[in-house]
Amino acid sequence: MTIAIASFARQSLLLLLCGGALGVLGNALINNPTKSSLSAPAAFDFPAQVPLPGGQIAVGKPLAPHTFKDGMVATGKSYRYPHTPQPIDLEIRYITDGVANRPTMDAMLPVFTKVPATVLLPSTLKEQSGLGFYSLFIHQKTAYFGTCISPQGMTTVTGDQFHANSNPNPLTNGIPFARLVPWLLGKQTLRDSRCLWTLLSAPIDPATPDATMKTLETVGVNWIRWWQLHFPAA
Repeated sequence: MTIAIASFARQSLLLLLCGGALGVLGNALINNPTKSSLSAPAAFDFPAQVPLPGGQIAVGKPLAPHTFKDGMVATGKSYRYPHTPQPIDLEIRYITDGVANRPTMDAMLPVFTKVPATVLLPSTLKEQSGLGFYSLFIHQKTAYFGTCISPQGMTTVTGDQFHANSNPNPLTNGIPFARLVPWLLGKQTLRDSRCLWTLLSAPIDPATPDATMKTLETVGVNWIRWWQLHFPAA
């Protein structure tokens, strides 16, 4: 009799646990996270200064927040790196989960600037091992270095690169457990699609255009590495 009661209790508990799990899973599938249900992202205060090579400091000032059509807001800051003979301007914006269009370098370039995305030709795309992709290009006598820094650490330019980098693959990357429960509750997307969208620019020196591009690339790579270590907490 005692064994039968114990068995019944175990089966009842198992059914209860399975039912609860199925209920949560069903809620996640039926009420998939939407822009309105997502939890508000943690506020991020950009630092007043960012150290760069040579012991120089990039000093920043806030950018006006950009509100997307879906109501999500991208905050940002612009910095000035007092490099000689050409100072470098650095713009960075924090784009959180829930943006309708993927927050890629190419998609956001005409949104945040007057530079058309057509300048991002395949020939401008560069890749560095352990860093990712970035674009180095010239538009109207100005040199640019642009990329999207992800919470996974790697940088991307195109939508395909961004999707491959931010899409969790349990077979290779494991299940993102920190986002699993919030995803099941409809409070967070399973894929961490946040981005630090950044664009560096400097006037082209007609006398030494190659040197300008090389300097911009060197500063850009160091800029990325600093932000990889200081990416906003989720």
